[in-house]
Amino acid sequence: MARNIAQYIFYRLIQAVFSIFGVIVVVFLLSRVLPGNPAIAILGPKATPENIEKVTREWGLDKSYFEQFLIYISRILQGDLGDSYVMGYSVGRLIAERLPASIELVVFAFVLSLIIGIPLGILSARKHDTKTDLILSTLAVMGFSFPSLLLGILLLIFFGINLGLPVSGRIDPRYSINVYTGFILLDTLLNGNINAFLDAFSRIIPPALTLAIPLAGLLLRLTRNSVLEVMMQDFVRTAKMKKLPENIVMYKHILRNALLPIITIAGLYFAVLVTGDIVVETIFAWPGLGRLIWEAVSLRDYMVIQGSVLVVSIIYIVVNTVVDILYMYIDPRIRG
Repeated sequence: MARNIAQYIFYRLIQAVFSIFGVIVVVFLLSRVLPGNPAIAILGPKATPENIEKVTREWGLDKSYFEQFLIYISRILQGDLGDSYVMGYSVGRLIAERLPASIELVVFAFVLSLIIGIPLGILSARKHDTKTDLILSTLAVMGFSFPSLLLGILLLIFFGINLGLPVSGRIDPRYSINVYTGFILLDTLLNGNINAFLDAFSRIIPPALTLAIPLAGLLLRLTRNSVLEVMMQDFVRTAKMKKLPENIVMYKHILRNALLPIITIAGLYFAVLVTGDIVVETIFAWPGLGRLIWEAVSLRDYMVIQGSVLVVSIIYIVVNTVVDILYMYIDPRIRG
């Protein structure tokens, strides 16, 4: 069994490496099929003859495509994603500064969706064909179907105007804290500044809810259907015939099997959250990777767009790989 697990992990890691390599190839080819001189696209409004010559030399744009690709991939392996001539910084630095904000928001929203969706899904399954089930199922469909843009605006109005809470940015500028991790909630605690933590916490709630509500609706519906399906299985009926306590039947027999597909969907959707929160970050002025991409598109900053797409794609591949490996450990049928 251990050998099968090792082989599966090795296979998924190799598949992930090839997928990442494929993404690099696609990004490279897309950057070379653009009409005109790629150096002009890279430089944007700063495309002076001197800068064009400099970029052409740095990226080997006067060489063959194969040589250009070798230069491109060698720089990526060194962590060099190029420079943003529009924003005036290296692309790697810009992404490194913004990525922790996106990860913090996504993780917070993901945990929030699990806390909301799964317990309500279990409740809906246990109360199936009742008014409670009907109400929860309706809320699940509404939550999952609600457009993120409209939901974000409504939450912005509710928290910002009705409740009078801060709804933009990560923290009030008047709080000066030492940055240790890049995750503002953790850093404020490490600084021992409770007021700063509460301010940061209140600011992350609205954008996190905007991301969490659709996923919570999906998880609610999925949990309900999965639990109901498992409840109809023979081994559950046998457990009930043995007059085992209802909680043991639910948590040891039903949930253990019902959560398998839920974990898969939740893991995949986590990757989607990381890669698709541009709208939410823009609405709430959240200084994350999604907002950086929006700013780059607005400024036509080609290098930032290219680097961000590459990083986001790699994150998506890595998360999917981790989910597949975890699923193998959870589901004994795959290990066998």
